[in-house]
Amino acid sequence: MGEQPKKDNRNLHAWILWILGIILVIAGIIIVSVKGTHLRGSGLGTALLILGFIMVIIGVIRYMYKRPQ
Repeated sequence: MGEQPKKDNRNLHAWILWILGIILVIAGIIIVSVKGTHLRGSGLGTALLILGFIMVIIGVIRYMYKRPQ
């Protein structure tokens, strides 16, 4: 029974941030742009857009600094 090498999960957090950020950006765009929705004009779409962009930027920064050398 030999030791199995561990999978490198250093960038997993960055990937999760990217995926959640992109989902939030898409949700924000849908809320802002679809006419007739009850959430339009509530500020939720703008908040989701900003939060999504921040998450994507943080994910990119984490990926660059935790990249394997």
